[in-house]
Amino acid sequence: MSDPTQEHQNGEPDEFETDALDESMVEEQAQFSTEDPEFNSQAQTLQPDPEVALLKEALLRMRADMDNRDKRAEREMVKARKFALESLMRDLLQVLDSFDQAIAQNAEGASEGLSLTYKLALKVLAAHGLELIEPTVQPFDPNWHEAIVAQPSDQYAPDTVLEVLQKGYRLNERLIRPARVVVTKAMD
Repeated sequence: MSDPTQEHQNGEPDEFETDALDESMVEEQAQFSTEDPEFNSQAQTLQPDPEVALLKEALLRMRADMDNRDKRAEREMVKARKFALESLMRDLLQVLDSFDQAIAQNAEGASEGLSLTYKLALKVLAAHGLELIEPTVQPFDPNWHEAIVAQPSDQYAPDTVLEVLQKGYRLNERLIRPARVVVTKAMD
């Protein structure tokens, strides 16, 4: 028989020798770890420190807060750009109202030029997000309409817009002036 500490012909220790080596190494590590304070301090530093874990968590939260702040700032910037022209649009509404009155009062030949100019102005304003609210013969919607007069009617259901006294306008789905309307009410 061969000596158990010798290697096999292929150069590897046999299974009995490997088990014996593993047991002796475990015993040495246990003895070394209990006797050597430097080894114990190194082993403790390899374990996750709860303070480090808290700091990592705080860092992740701070990053998430910064990302949320950046996203919120971007949304507010988009909103500011979208409604930056609101005061200009409000002022131009008076011009559109004057066009409406001039077209209604003027002779047909002169009103054609005014009418084309008015349509062009509406087209330009619509390209910037202005929408006309003209709800004739539609249900009254207090979100978009302002009832000025209520008239009894047997032709239409109650709370139907009969006539638009002054057109309303929205800018990018935000109301800048409600349509002032005459609505129906039930017959007495």
